[in-house]
Amino acid sequence: MNKKQRTSLFISMLLIFSFLPLKAELIEPNITAESAILIDANTKTVLYEKNGYDKHYPASITKLMTALLSIENLSPNDTITFSEEAIFGIEPGSSHIGINVGEQLTVDQALHGLLLMSANEVANGLAEAVSGSIDAFAERMTERAKELGALNTHFVNPHGLHNVDHYTTAYDMALIGSYLAENEYFLQIMKDSSYEIPSTNKTDETRYLYQQHKMLNPLRDATIYREDVIGGKTGYTDEARHTLVTMAKQGDTTLVAVILQSERDSLYTDTAQLLDYGFDSYHSLTLYTADDILKTLPVYTVKSGQVYQSANSGLGLAEDVSAIVLNTITKDDIELSFDLPDKLDSNVKMGDVVGSVSFMLNSKLLSKYPLIVKQLDSLPEPNLNFYSTYSSSHLFKIIMVLIVIFIVVIILLMIRRRNMRKRYSKINRLFK
Repeated sequence: MNKKQRTSLFISMLLIFSFLPLKAELIEPNITAESAILIDANTKTVLYEKNGYDKHYPASITKLMTALLSIENLSPNDTITFSEEAIFGIEPGSSHIGINVGEQLTVDQALHGLLLMSANEVANGLAEAVSGSIDAFAERMTERAKELGALNTHFVNPHGLHNVDHYTTAYDMALIGSYLAENEYFLQIMKDSSYEIPSTNKTDETRYLYQQHKMLNPLRDATIYREDVIGGKTGYTDEARHTLVTMAKQGDTTLVAVILQSERDSLYTDTAQLLDYGFDSYHSLTLYTADDILKTLPVYTVKSGQVYQSANSGLGLAEDVSAIVLNTITKDDIELSFDLPDKLDSNVKMGDVVGSVSFMLNSKLLSKYPLIVKQLDSLPEPNLNFYSTYSSSHLFKIIMVLIVIFIVVIILLMIRRRNMRKRYSKINRLFK
């Protein structure tokens, strides 16, 4: 290969590599729904949002909060008796499973009817079982939502049928969904793509229930079904349009996607985009474990008027701490900022909260956690002699000053006496 050929090859390779990206760009989803959000269920970190904090009507995803309160306040084998108000207090033609007045179901059967078939009369029955009345239950729903951080949500019924005062945000529903994603009983119900309610006190017929969320039921649409989806809820009213909450898990990472004010054709494609974006672009990074010592501080004791170091303390976290970050981020990129005193006093005990640590990425706060005392290593007590015991006391200082003054006075008197004697001696010699 001559020089001209080598030059031509070099230029060709340079042109080829100039079109290769040095770093993959982060491509966000192209969401068509009016409102959408994706969060990490563990840290509540928002990974994507489109109008995620705007208020919208939730429709039947409301039933996630109904399920949560029912799970928290009732036992699966408890029996519910359906009242006339529960049966006929719903909109004619809305979702139901044909429960009769006075019919009895177990809570487990009712929750399957609620979460798989979105049965509105079942939502009413559960509400009455928990709180005694539908209105009282709705108030409790709003209170529980606020406890979870869903501050822009207001519920007036347990089923989600339209009411202008019944609203939420994508962010708030993601918080509620993230809490349910940690509930083993809820997740167990979500594993049932189909369920049977046998004959009851009011009917000899068996009711067959089927999961309506297509990502949870391969029989509804195998092309939409996803194995990583572990929970969710569908919703629809004319005013709310299509709504959807979806929880998915891969490895140690659980994501919650919420779609509000969507159309049928884009509901699941938007959700799939969100989940793929989250799992492909982010990962759960363990920052520190509960066994790690993040900082040490000296412990000082006051004894007999003297201050001395009596121990070394090791500070750490109460639990393992992780963050959801871009795949390119490692633990070395995380900065720690401590809010701590310079030292601790001898009253400190194991488990005491003594300060906090902030985890920062590019000078932005990721999370903040309390620091607790995880170790206390005692040091040998110093030998406290007379001087070290009393040298810091005011009485000792006064005595020492008086002694010094006394010695100085004695010395001055002795010098004066000596000088006087010399003087008298000279006078005596003059008169001899």
